[in-house]
Amino acid sequence: MKQTPKQFFSTPAGKLTLAIIAMVLCWTVLIVYISSNAAGGTLFPTEAHMNRVRQEIKKNTTTLNNEEKELQAFDDLEDRYEASLTTFWNADRDGQPETELRNLINDAAERAKANLQTLGSVRTSNINGELSYADLDFTVVDEYDKVIRFFAEVEKCTPRLAWRRVELRVEPTRARAVTAPGAARTGTTAATATTTPAQMFRTTGQVRVVKYSPAGNSSAKTGTATAAKSGAATAAATKPATTTPATTTPAATSSTPAAQQPEEKEKAAAPADAPAKTEPAANDATTNKENGK
Repeated sequence: MKQTPKQFFSTPAGKLTLAIIAMVLCWTVLIVYISSNAAGGTLFPTEAHMNRVRQEIKKNTTTLNNEEKELQAFDDLEDRYEASLTTFWNADRDGQPETELRNLINDAAERAKANLQTLGSVRTSNINGELSYADLDFTVVDEYDKVIRFFAEVEKCTPRLAWRRVELRVEPTRARAVTAPGAARTGTTAATATTTPAQMFRTTGQVRVVKYSPAGNSSAKTGTATAAKSGAATAAATKPATTTPATTTPAATSSTPAAQQPEEKEKAAAPADAPAKTEPAANDATTNKENGK
């Protein structure tokens, strides 16, 4: 007996067939939708569409290369920064610039035998969490060759100091009258000669160092270094104090008998004076007894 489509789909086999057909249609629509979106709106891309995609790929590749170059430039900059840290002032290696920088300039002036007239205090200013500036002002007044030697000695300092500012000015010179040394004794009038002193130059400048404070430094290390320095300073300060009593003890002991000497003389003289005062009384008593007899 032949069944109609309505009767067939009412049977379990027909229902299963209908479900399979619906599922196939759903999958087909889904595949077409995904393919069209993935290909830019078309299921089968054209040559123009592929050229546009190629241009986008080329553009993205160029952008990627530029980003890689910038990243490489940042890496090179970081490498140069790490290499330059060795030339900066390291507090762990070179000490604190607030004191050591002044010592460097002072030692340079002593080696050059230049007259260091003024030496200011070190001023610091932060750059970031690890770096900071340390500036120091100074004034040197001396002859030209000594000033040049001073500059050369400053250039030899380690770590190297940067010149922030330098001014060189000529000091005014005045001629001095010099009289012959024998004129005052003989009473004669001697001719006076004028002498001009050596030309002096006033040099004012400012040096700068970049201080590097590693972020990994712990407070324990800083405290240990500070305690060591303070201990050394205390030991150096107490050495003269310990030797001072030894030098002053003889003076104290020598002054003590001198202070006590008058008292001892008075005590020694007191027994001798007492009999002298009592002798007349004893003689008077003896005389009275004899008169009574």
